[in-house]
Amino acid sequence: MPAYLPDHGLTSQELLAKALMESYASAVQETILLYTLEINHSSFSEPARVVRWSAAAPTPEQFLCKLEENAPYNPGQVVPFIGLPFEVRFPDKSEENAGEFQFQVNGVGFELDADLEKAALSGGKITAILRIYIKGEELEGPAEVWPGITLQAPSINAATGDLTVSGSLFDWLSRTFGFLYTPGKYPALSNG
Repeated sequence: MPAYLPDHGLTSQELLAKALMESYASAVQETILLYTLEINHSSFSEPARVVRWSAAAPTPEQFLCKLEENAPYNPGQVVPFIGLPFEVRFPDKSEENAGEFQFQVNGVGFELDADLEKAALSGGKITAILRIYIKGEELEGPAEVWPGITLQAPSINAATGDLTVSGSLFDWLSRTFGFLYTPGKYPALSNG
């Protein structure tokens, strides 16, 4: 166990779960997190970008979000993300897990269907970036970025249009937990 963690007889998985519960308990109730996924392949003219959002609207909503300054595509620019329902299962943080994500994008529709089919058929590496934004602060940039996700074996269900794919991130064990709270962004943290 690392020297900076007290030994309470808990496994690293139990400590992570405890820290996550504490984080959720102290979060502002009105904060809505927008999970976005940027998918890219050499066959794409530009990355496919989706944001996790309800399918209640008759047409997919579009969100404008600012990318981080060191983004591989359109750095520092405000770009559109298509609002679609999707689920993401984060990897377990354990010594045995190399860091595998599971994504399911519901009803990728005509906006992404052709690009994803072309990528799956042409072979080569499909990459993804998971970004988390705070709703209402999308133009300030992402609160958290998970670059370097390699996607394997994407499949689209012809009947439902659902995309299912897994992805791996090999530096998962060195990821920091939670958000970076700075006095500039959260002035109430400073002493005066």
